[in-house]
Amino acid sequence: MFRKIMFIFGVLAISLTLAGCDKEPNIEYVVETCNFTGDLTCPEPDFDDDLLFEVMYALESNHYTEPSRELLIEGAIEGMINILDDPFTTYFDSEEAASYIAGYGETYVGIGVVVQFLDELVVIQSVMDGGPADTAGLRANDIIVEVDGISLIGMSFYEIIGYVIGDEGTDVNIGVVRNGVDGILTFSMTRAVISNPTVEYTSYLVDGELIGYIKVNTFGDLTASLFHAAIVDLESDGIDSLIIDLRVNGGGYLTAVLNMLSELLVNDSVEMFATESYKNGIVSRTEYFGQLSTAKTYDIVTLVNGNSASASEVFASAMQEHGGYTVVGVTTFGKGTMQTDMSLSASVGDSLHITIGKWFTSDGNWVHYDGGTDGVVPDVVQELNEYEKAYKVFLLNEEVIMYDTVDDRVANVQLVLNIMGYTVRTDGYYDVFTKNAVIDIQSDNSLPTTGNLDSDTLEIINEALSAYQNDVENDSQLQAAIDYLTGN
Repeated sequence: MFRKIMFIFGVLAISLTLAGCDKEPNIEYVVETCNFTGDLTCPEPDFDDDLLFEVMYALESNHYTEPSRELLIEGAIEGMINILDDPFTTYFDSEEAASYIAGYGETYVGIGVVVQFLDELVVIQSVMDGGPADTAGLRANDIIVEVDGISLIGMSFYEIIGYVIGDEGTDVNIGVVRNGVDGILTFSMTRAVISNPTVEYTSYLVDGELIGYIKVNTFGDLTASLFHAAIVDLESDGIDSLIIDLRVNGGGYLTAVLNMLSELLVNDSVEMFATESYKNGIVSRTEYFGQLSTAKTYDIVTLVNGNSASASEVFASAMQEHGGYTVVGVTTFGKGTMQTDMSLSASVGDSLHITIGKWFTSDGNWVHYDGGTDGVVPDVVQELNEYEKAYKVFLLNEEVIMYDTVDDRVANVQLVLNIMGYTVRTDGYYDVFTKNAVIDIQSDNSLPTTGNLDSDTLEIINEALSAYQNDVENDSQLQAAIDYLTGN
Protein backbone atom coordinates (compact mmCIF):
# COMPACT_ATOMS: atom_id res chain seq x y z
CA MET A 1 0.00 0.00 0.00
CA PHE A 2 1.31 3.43 -0.96
CA ARG A 3 0.59 5.77 1.92
CA LYS A 4 1.29 9.48 1.88
CA ILE A 5 1.46 11.70 4.95
CA MET A 6 3.24 15.02 5.17
CA PHE A 7 4.12 16.88 8.34
CA ILE A 8 6.68 19.15 9.96
CA PHE A 9 8.58 17.83 12.96
CA GLY A 10 8.00 20.36 15.67
CA VAL A 11 6.44 21.76 18.82
CA LEU A 12 7.54 20.11 22.10
CA ALA A 13 6.12 16.86 20.96
CA ILE A 14 5.62 17.79 17.32
CA SER A 15 4.29 20.44 15.03
CA LEU A 16 2.25 18.56 12.52
CA THR A 17 1.18 19.77 9.15
CA LEU A 18 -0.62 16.71 7.95
CA ALA A 19 -1.85 16.68 4.41
CA GLY A 20 -5.28 17.31 5.81
CA CYS A 21 -8.19 19.59 6.55
CA ASP A 22 -7.94 19.01 10.21
CA LYS A 23 -11.14 20.31 11.71
CA GLU A 24 -14.78 19.66 11.10
CA PRO A 25 -16.03 22.09 8.42
CA ASN A 26 -18.10 24.40 10.56
CA ILE A 27 -17.28 27.89 11.70
CA GLU A 28 -17.15 26.93 15.39
CA TYR A 29 -15.01 23.85 16.01
CA VAL A 30 -16.81 21.28 18.17
CA VAL A 31 -14.95 18.65 20.18
CA GLU A 32 -17.02 15.52 20.63
CA THR A 33 -16.68 13.34 23.71
CA CYS A 34 -17.01 9.57 23.56
CA ASN A 35 -18.22 8.65 27.04
CA PHE A 36 -19.78 5.21 26.50
CA THR A 37 -23.10 6.27 28.07
CA GLY A 38 -25.25 4.85 25.29
CA ASP A 39 -25.63 8.03 23.24
CA LEU A 40 -25.73 8.03 19.45
CA THR A 41 -21.99 8.64 19.18
CA CYS A 42 -21.05 5.60 21.27
CA PRO A 43 -23.69 2.85 21.13
CA GLU A 44 -24.16 0.21 23.80
CA PRO A 45 -21.99 -2.90 23.36
CA ASP A 46 -23.54 -5.70 21.33
CA PHE A 47 -22.52 -9.30 20.64
CA ASP A 48 -19.46 -8.29 18.64
CA ASP A 49 -18.24 -6.15 21.54
CA ASP A 50 -18.71 -9.13 23.89
CA LEU A 51 -16.67 -11.23 21.50
CA LEU A 52 -13.90 -8.64 21.49
CA PHE A 53 -13.72 -8.59 25.29
CA GLU A 54 -13.89 -12.41 25.45
CA VAL A 55 -10.85 -12.70 23.17
CA MET A 56 -9.01 -10.03 25.17
CA TYR A 57 -9.64 -11.81 28.47
CA ALA A 58 -8.62 -15.17 26.98
CA LEU A 59 -5.33 -13.76 25.73
CA GLU A 60 -4.67 -11.93 28.97
CA SER A 61 -5.27 -15.08 31.03
CA ASN A 62 -3.76 -17.80 28.85
CA HIS A 63 -1.19 -16.54 26.35
CA TYR A 64 2.31 -17.65 27.33
CA THR A 65 3.77 -14.13 26.85
CA GLU A 66 1.52 -12.88 29.67
CA PRO A 67 0.35 -9.75 27.82
CA SER A 68 -0.97 -6.90 29.92
CA ARG A 69 -4.50 -5.64 29.42
CA GLU A 70 -3.08 -2.23 28.49
CA LEU A 71 -1.01 -3.82 25.71
CA LEU A 72 -4.00 -5.77 24.35
CA ILE A 73 -6.24 -2.71 24.36
CA GLU A 74 -3.53 -0.71 22.60
CA GLY A 75 -3.24 -3.49 20.01
CA ALA A 76 -7.00 -3.63 19.52
CA ILE A 77 -7.16 0.13 18.95
CA GLU A 78 -4.24 -0.04 16.53
CA GLY A 79 -5.86 -2.93 14.68
CA MET A 80 -9.18 -1.12 14.31
CA ILE A 81 -7.44 1.93 12.89
CA ASN A 82 -5.17 -0.08 10.58
CA ILE A 83 -8.07 -2.04 9.09
CA LEU A 84 -9.47 1.25 7.77
CA ASP A 85 -6.51 1.59 5.38
CA ASP A 86 -6.58 5.33 6.14
CA PRO A 87 -3.25 6.88 7.08
CA PHE A 88 -4.97 10.05 8.27
CA THR A 89 -6.95 8.45 11.10
CA THR A 90 -4.89 7.93 14.24
CA TYR A 91 -4.97 7.80 18.02
CA PHE A 92 -3.39 10.76 19.86
CA ASP A 93 -2.21 10.43 23.42
CA SER A 94 -2.48 13.59 25.50
CA GLU A 95 0.98 14.91 24.56
CA GLU A 96 0.47 14.24 20.86
CA ALA A 97 -2.98 15.86 20.97
CA ALA A 98 -1.67 18.98 22.69
CA SER A 99 1.27 19.24 20.30
CA TYR A 100 -0.94 18.71 17.28
CA ILE A 101 -3.11 21.68 18.24
CA ALA A 102 -0.03 23.77 19.08
CA GLY A 103 1.43 22.97 15.68
CA TYR A 104 -0.67 25.59 13.95
CA GLY A 105 0.99 28.51 15.71
CA GLU A 106 3.51 30.96 14.33
CA THR A 107 6.54 29.16 15.79
CA TYR A 108 7.40 25.57 16.71
CA VAL A 109 10.16 23.57 18.37
CA GLY A 110 11.80 20.93 16.22
CA ILE A 111 14.60 20.01 13.86
CA GLY A 112 13.22 21.88 10.85
CA VAL A 113 12.28 19.30 8.25
CA VAL A 114 9.16 18.63 6.21
CA VAL A 115 8.66 14.91 5.62
CA GLN A 116 6.32 12.43 3.98
CA PHE A 117 5.44 9.00 5.31
CA LEU A 118 5.80 6.80 2.23
CA ASP A 119 5.42 3.02 2.38
CA GLU A 120 6.16 3.10 6.14
CA LEU A 121 9.31 5.20 5.60
CA VAL A 122 9.93 8.78 6.75
CA VAL A 123 11.28 10.64 3.72
CA ILE A 124 12.51 14.23 4.05
CA GLN A 125 10.83 16.46 1.46
CA SER A 126 12.52 19.73 2.37
CA VAL A 127 14.93 21.13 4.94
CA MET A 128 14.36 24.57 6.43
CA ASP A 129 17.26 26.85 5.64
CA GLY A 130 19.32 27.61 8.74
CA GLY A 131 17.46 25.17 10.99
CA PRO A 132 19.05 22.41 13.10
CA ALA A 133 18.66 19.77 10.37
CA ASP A 134 20.11 22.08 7.73
CA THR A 135 23.10 23.00 9.88
CA ALA A 136 23.73 19.36 10.72
CA GLY A 137 23.60 18.25 7.09
CA LEU A 138 20.26 16.54 6.51
CA ARG A 139 18.83 17.07 3.07
CA ALA A 140 15.81 16.38 0.90
CA ASN A 141 15.20 12.72 -0.01
CA ASP A 142 17.08 11.42 3.04
CA ILE A 143 15.16 8.58 4.72
CA ILE A 144 15.10 8.79 8.52
CA VAL A 145 15.66 5.27 9.85
CA GLU A 146 17.16 5.80 13.32
CA VAL A 147 16.86 8.20 16.23
CA ASP A 148 19.52 8.05 18.93
CA GLY A 149 20.52 4.60 17.68
CA ILE A 150 16.99 3.18 17.85
CA SER A 151 15.72 1.68 14.58
CA LEU A 152 12.44 3.12 13.33
CA ILE A 153 11.82 0.41 10.75
CA GLY A 154 8.40 -1.18 11.22
CA MET A 155 7.17 1.47 13.64
CA SER A 156 3.87 3.25 13.19
CA PHE A 157 3.59 6.87 12.17
CA TYR A 158 3.29 8.33 15.64
CA GLU A 159 5.74 5.94 17.23
CA ILE A 160 8.35 7.42 14.91
CA ILE A 161 7.25 10.93 15.79
CA GLY A 162 7.62 10.11 19.49
CA TYR A 163 11.32 9.45 19.00
CA VAL A 164 12.04 12.51 16.87
CA ILE A 165 10.25 15.04 19.07
CA GLY A 166 11.63 16.67 22.19
CA ASP A 167 12.03 19.86 24.16
CA GLU A 168 13.87 22.98 23.10
CA GLY A 169 17.63 22.67 23.64
CA THR A 170 17.72 18.86 23.74
CA ASP A 171 20.10 16.96 21.50
CA VAL A 172 19.08 14.25 19.07
CA ASN A 173 21.00 11.99 16.68
CA ILE A 174 19.18 11.32 13.41
CA GLY A 175 20.26 8.35 11.31
CA VAL A 176 19.38 8.45 7.62
CA VAL A 177 19.78 6.38 4.49
CA ARG A 178 20.93 8.47 1.54
CA ASN A 179 20.84 7.52 -2.11
CA GLY A 180 24.30 6.59 -3.39
CA VAL A 181 25.83 6.24 0.09
CA ASP A 182 26.32 2.88 1.79
CA GLY A 183 25.13 2.38 5.35
CA ILE A 184 23.42 4.74 7.76
CA LEU A 185 24.62 8.34 8.12
CA THR A 186 24.16 9.84 11.58
CA PHE A 187 23.72 13.57 12.17
CA SER A 188 23.70 15.28 15.56
CA MET A 189 21.59 18.38 16.16
CA THR A 190 19.85 20.36 18.89
CA ARG A 191 16.09 20.91 18.80
CA ALA A 192 15.28 24.62 18.61
CA VAL A 193 12.48 27.14 18.24
CA ILE A 194 11.90 27.67 14.53
CA SER A 195 9.98 30.62 13.17
CA ASN A 196 7.02 29.37 11.16
CA PRO A 197 4.99 32.41 10.12
CA THR A 198 1.85 31.17 8.42
CA VAL A 199 1.61 34.28 6.23
CA GLU A 200 4.39 36.37 4.66
CA TYR A 201 3.90 39.00 1.99
CA THR A 202 5.68 41.53 -0.21
CA SER A 203 5.32 43.03 -3.67
CA TYR A 204 7.34 43.15 -6.89
CA LEU A 205 7.46 45.97 -9.42
CA VAL A 206 7.82 44.37 -12.85
CA ASP A 207 7.58 46.33 -16.11
CA GLY A 208 5.67 49.08 -14.35
CA GLU A 209 3.16 46.67 -12.77
CA LEU A 210 2.96 46.18 -9.01
CA ILE A 211 2.45 42.48 -8.25
CA GLY A 212 1.43 41.52 -4.72
CA TYR A 213 2.85 38.28 -3.30
CA ILE A 214 1.47 36.35 -0.32
CA LYS A 215 3.13 33.14 0.90
CA VAL A 216 0.81 30.96 3.00
CA ASN A 217 2.83 28.28 4.80
CA THR A 218 -0.04 26.54 6.60
CA PHE A 219 -3.67 27.23 7.48
CA GLY A 220 -3.38 27.82 11.21
CA ASP A 221 -5.02 29.68 14.06
CA LEU A 222 -4.14 33.19 12.90
CA THR A 223 -3.75 32.60 9.17
CA ALA A 224 -7.08 34.03 8.02
CA SER A 225 -6.66 37.28 9.95
CA LEU A 226 -3.04 37.65 8.82
CA PHE A 227 -4.09 36.96 5.23
CA HIS A 228 -6.80 39.61 5.47
CA ALA A 229 -4.27 42.14 6.80
CA ALA A 230 -1.93 41.32 3.92
CA ILE A 231 -4.70 41.78 1.36
CA VAL A 232 -5.69 45.15 2.85
CA ASP A 233 -2.08 46.34 2.92
CA LEU A 234 -1.29 45.25 -0.64
CA GLU A 235 -4.51 46.72 -2.02
CA SER A 236 -3.74 50.01 -0.30
CA ASP A 237 -0.43 49.97 -2.15
CA GLY A 238 -2.35 49.73 -5.42
CA ILE A 239 -1.38 46.29 -6.64
CA ASP A 240 -2.18 45.42 -10.25
CA SER A 241 -2.25 41.66 -9.62
CA LEU A 242 -1.63 39.10 -6.89
CA ILE A 243 0.26 35.81 -6.44
CA ILE A 244 -0.79 33.46 -3.62
CA ASP A 245 1.96 30.90 -2.98
CA LEU A 246 0.81 27.59 -1.45
CA ARG A 247 3.89 25.54 -2.27
CA VAL A 248 4.95 23.13 0.52
CA ASN A 249 1.75 23.96 2.40
CA GLY A 250 0.46 20.70 3.84
CA GLY A 251 -2.97 21.95 4.85
CA GLY A 252 -4.64 22.97 8.10
CA TYR A 253 -7.96 24.31 9.31
CA LEU A 254 -10.78 24.32 6.80
CA THR A 255 -12.33 27.33 8.53
CA ALA A 256 -9.21 29.36 7.73
CA VAL A 257 -9.49 28.41 4.05
CA LEU A 258 -13.18 29.30 4.01
CA ASN A 259 -12.57 32.74 5.50
CA MET A 260 -9.72 33.43 3.08
CA LEU A 261 -11.66 32.34 0.01
CA SER A 262 -14.64 34.40 1.12
CA GLU A 263 -12.68 37.59 0.57
CA LEU A 264 -11.57 36.61 -2.92
CA LEU A 265 -14.53 34.86 -4.58
CA VAL A 266 -18.04 36.04 -5.43
CA ASN A 267 -21.36 34.61 -4.27
CA ASP A 268 -22.90 33.53 -7.57
CA SER A 269 -25.01 30.63 -6.25
CA VAL A 270 -22.27 28.16 -7.22
CA GLU A 271 -20.33 26.62 -4.35
CA MET A 272 -16.60 27.28 -3.99
CA PHE A 273 -16.30 23.73 -2.64
CA ALA A 274 -18.42 21.21 -0.77
CA THR A 275 -17.98 18.63 1.96
CA GLU A 276 -19.67 15.35 2.75
CA SER A 277 -19.30 14.27 6.37
CA TYR A 278 -20.42 11.03 8.01
CA LYS A 279 -21.87 10.86 11.51
CA ASN A 280 -24.06 8.28 13.20
CA GLY A 281 -24.77 6.58 9.90
CA ILE A 282 -25.85 9.77 8.12
CA VAL A 283 -23.95 11.52 5.33
CA SER A 284 -24.40 15.31 5.40
CA ARG A 285 -23.44 17.55 2.50
CA THR A 286 -22.46 21.17 3.07
CA GLU A 287 -21.77 23.69 0.32
CA TYR A 288 -19.65 26.79 0.83
CA PHE A 289 -20.10 30.01 -1.10
CA GLY A 290 -18.12 33.16 -1.71
CA GLN A 291 -19.01 36.46 -0.09
CA LEU A 292 -18.08 39.15 -2.62
CA SER A 293 -20.77 40.84 -4.69
CA THR A 294 -18.28 41.67 -7.44
CA ALA A 295 -14.96 40.11 -8.42
CA LYS A 296 -11.61 41.65 -7.55
CA THR A 297 -10.38 44.26 -10.01
CA TYR A 298 -7.04 42.51 -10.39
CA ASP A 299 -5.92 39.09 -11.63
CA ILE A 300 -4.79 36.39 -9.18
CA VAL A 301 -2.44 33.44 -9.66
CA THR A 302 -2.16 30.53 -7.21
CA LEU A 303 1.22 28.76 -6.97
CA VAL A 304 1.27 25.04 -6.03
CA ASN A 305 3.58 22.04 -6.05
CA GLY A 306 3.54 18.36 -5.10
CA ASN A 307 3.62 19.25 -1.40
CA SER A 308 0.55 21.48 -1.58
CA ALA A 309 -2.00 19.31 0.17
CA SER A 310 -5.60 19.13 1.31
CA ALA A 311 -6.57 22.59 2.58
CA SER A 312 -4.16 24.04 0.01
CA GLU A 313 -5.94 22.00 -2.64
CA VAL A 314 -9.31 23.27 -1.45
CA PHE A 315 -8.03 26.82 -1.91
CA ALA A 316 -6.31 26.23 -5.27
CA SER A 317 -9.23 24.31 -6.79
CA ALA A 318 -11.73 26.97 -5.68
CA MET A 319 -9.63 29.72 -7.21
CA GLN A 320 -9.27 27.70 -10.41
CA GLU A 321 -12.73 26.19 -10.90
CA HIS A 322 -14.99 28.72 -9.21
CA GLY A 323 -13.01 31.91 -9.63
CA GLY A 324 -11.58 31.16 -13.08
CA TYR A 325 -8.14 32.19 -11.86
CA THR A 326 -4.93 30.58 -13.11
CA VAL A 327 -2.98 27.99 -11.12
CA VAL A 328 0.77 27.69 -11.81
CA GLY A 329 3.29 25.01 -10.76
CA VAL A 330 3.02 21.22 -10.72
CA THR A 331 0.22 18.81 -9.74
CA THR A 332 -0.63 18.91 -6.04
CA PHE A 333 -0.43 16.16 -3.42
CA GLY A 334 -3.92 14.73 -3.86
CA LYS A 335 -5.79 14.50 -0.56
CA GLY A 336 -9.55 14.78 -0.58
CA THR A 337 -10.50 13.74 2.96
CA MET A 338 -10.96 15.76 6.14
CA GLN A 339 -10.46 14.98 9.81
CA THR A 340 -11.73 16.07 13.22
CA ASP A 341 -10.59 15.30 16.77
CA MET A 342 -12.84 13.44 19.22
CA SER A 343 -11.76 13.58 22.86
CA LEU A 344 -11.91 10.28 24.76
CA SER A 345 -13.04 10.49 28.38
CA ALA A 346 -11.78 6.98 29.11
CA SER A 347 -8.24 8.39 28.91
CA VAL A 348 -8.00 12.03 29.90
CA GLY A 349 -6.35 14.18 27.22
CA ASP A 350 -6.29 11.46 24.57
CA SER A 351 -8.22 11.88 21.34
CA LEU A 352 -9.09 10.13 18.13
CA HIS A 353 -8.02 12.01 15.02
CA ILE A 354 -10.61 10.60 12.65
CA THR A 355 -11.42 11.00 8.98
CA ILE A 356 -15.06 12.05 8.88
CA GLY A 357 -15.61 12.68 5.18
CA LYS A 358 -14.56 14.01 1.82
CA TRP A 359 -14.41 17.41 0.20
CA PHE A 360 -15.19 18.18 -3.42
CA THR A 361 -14.15 20.96 -5.77
CA SER A 362 -16.55 23.49 -7.26
CA ASP A 363 -16.94 21.25 -10.32
CA GLY A 364 -17.59 18.20 -8.14
CA ASN A 365 -14.13 16.63 -8.45
CA TRP A 366 -12.57 14.56 -5.67
CA VAL A 367 -8.81 15.24 -5.73
CA HIS A 368 -7.81 12.22 -3.62
CA TYR A 369 -4.73 10.20 -4.60
CA ASP A 370 -6.62 6.93 -4.12
CA GLY A 371 -9.73 6.83 -6.30
CA GLY A 372 -9.86 10.53 -7.18
CA THR A 373 -8.16 12.83 -9.66
CA ASP A 374 -4.80 12.53 -7.86
CA GLY A 375 -4.37 16.23 -7.23
CA VAL A 376 -5.11 19.65 -8.69
CA VAL A 377 -3.55 20.05 -12.13
CA PRO A 378 -2.15 23.55 -12.80
CA ASP A 379 -3.21 25.56 -15.83
CA VAL A 380 0.44 26.49 -16.39
CA VAL A 381 2.82 23.62 -15.62
CA GLN A 382 6.29 24.72 -14.54
CA GLU A 383 8.78 22.12 -13.34
CA LEU A 384 11.86 23.04 -11.32
CA ASN A 385 15.16 23.19 -13.18
CA GLU A 386 18.25 21.20 -12.20
CA TYR A 387 19.76 24.09 -10.26
CA GLU A 388 16.64 24.50 -8.11
CA LYS A 389 16.76 20.78 -7.34
CA ALA A 390 20.43 20.92 -6.29
CA TYR A 391 21.13 20.14 -2.64
CA LYS A 392 23.79 20.93 -0.08
CA VAL A 393 26.58 18.38 0.31
CA PHE A 394 27.99 17.59 3.76
CA LEU A 395 30.84 15.29 4.77
CA LEU A 396 31.06 13.24 7.95
CA ASN A 397 34.02 12.11 10.04
CA GLU A 398 36.59 14.24 8.20
CA GLU A 399 35.81 12.57 4.87
CA VAL A 400 37.34 14.17 1.77
CA ILE A 401 36.16 13.74 -1.82
CA MET A 402 39.25 13.30 -3.94
CA TYR A 403 40.17 14.49 -7.42
CA ASP A 404 39.83 11.88 -10.21
CA THR A 405 36.88 10.05 -8.63
CA VAL A 406 33.24 9.59 -9.62
CA ASP A 407 30.55 10.45 -7.09
CA ASP A 408 26.89 11.53 -7.21
CA ARG A 409 27.77 14.24 -4.71
CA VAL A 410 30.36 15.61 -7.12
CA ALA A 411 27.69 15.90 -9.81
CA ASN A 412 25.66 18.04 -7.42
CA VAL A 413 28.68 20.19 -6.48
CA GLN A 414 29.39 20.68 -10.16
CA LEU A 415 25.91 22.13 -10.62
CA VAL A 416 26.66 24.64 -7.88
CA LEU A 417 30.04 25.46 -9.38
CA ASN A 418 28.27 26.40 -12.59
CA ILE A 419 25.93 28.58 -10.55
CA MET A 420 29.04 30.25 -9.09
CA GLY A 421 30.29 31.12 -12.57
CA TYR A 422 32.60 28.21 -13.33
CA THR A 423 32.13 26.07 -16.42
CA VAL A 424 32.48 22.42 -15.47
CA ARG A 425 30.88 19.12 -16.38
CA THR A 426 27.96 17.86 -14.30
CA ASP A 427 28.20 14.07 -14.64
CA GLY A 428 29.96 13.44 -11.32
CA TYR A 429 33.49 12.84 -12.63
CA TYR A 430 35.95 14.92 -10.61
CA ASP A 431 38.08 16.12 -13.52
CA VAL A 432 40.85 18.72 -13.68
CA PHE A 433 38.42 21.56 -14.49
CA THR A 434 36.40 20.76 -11.38
CA LYS A 435 39.64 20.55 -9.38
CA ASN A 436 40.78 23.96 -10.65
CA ALA A 437 37.43 25.51 -9.70
CA VAL A 438 37.77 24.04 -6.18
CA ILE A 439 41.34 25.35 -5.89
CA ASP A 440 40.11 28.80 -6.93
CA ILE A 441 37.42 28.75 -4.22
CA GLN A 442 39.92 27.56 -1.61
CA SER A 443 42.40 30.25 -2.57
CA ASP A 444 39.78 33.03 -2.50
CA ASN A 445 38.70 31.97 1.01
CA SER A 446 42.17 31.41 2.54
CA LEU A 447 41.71 27.63 2.71
CA PRO A 448 44.40 25.01 2.01
CA THR A 449 44.53 24.68 -1.79
CA THR A 450 44.31 20.90 -2.02
CA GLY A 451 41.89 20.78 -4.94
CA ASN A 452 39.88 18.18 -3.02
CA LEU A 453 36.46 18.72 -1.49
CA ASP A 454 36.50 18.95 2.31
CA SER A 455 33.96 20.29 4.79
CA ASP A 456 35.39 23.82 4.85
CA THR A 457 35.28 24.11 1.07
CA LEU A 458 31.78 22.69 0.92
CA GLU A 459 30.61 25.26 3.45
CA ILE A 460 31.47 27.99 0.92
CA ILE A 461 29.79 26.09 -1.90
CA ASN A 462 26.68 25.40 0.20
CA GLU A 463 26.37 29.09 1.05
CA ALA A 464 26.47 29.91 -2.66
CA LEU A 465 23.68 27.40 -3.30
CA SER A 466 21.53 28.91 -0.53
CA ALA A 467 22.02 32.39 -1.93
CA TYR A 468 21.02 31.19 -5.39
CA GLN A 469 17.94 29.25 -4.30
CA ASN A 470 16.73 32.01 -1.97
CA ASP A 471 16.85 34.60 -4.77
CA VAL A 472 13.37 35.10 -6.23
CA GLU A 473 14.95 35.75 -9.61
CA ASN A 474 15.95 32.09 -9.67
CA ASP A 475 12.53 30.75 -8.65
CA SER A 476 11.29 29.42 -11.99
CA GLN A 477 7.75 28.76 -10.76
CA LEU A 478 7.38 32.21 -9.25
CA GLN A 479 8.84 33.76 -12.39
CA ALA A 480 6.36 31.76 -14.49
CA ALA A 481 3.54 33.28 -12.41
CA ILE A 482 5.00 36.78 -12.87
CA ASP A 483 5.41 36.21 -16.62
CA TYR A 484 1.79 35.11 -16.88
CA LEU A 485 0.56 38.21 -15.06
CA THR A 486 2.73 40.60 -17.06
CA GLY A 487 2.11 38.89 -20.40
CA ASN A 488 5.78 38.07 -20.93
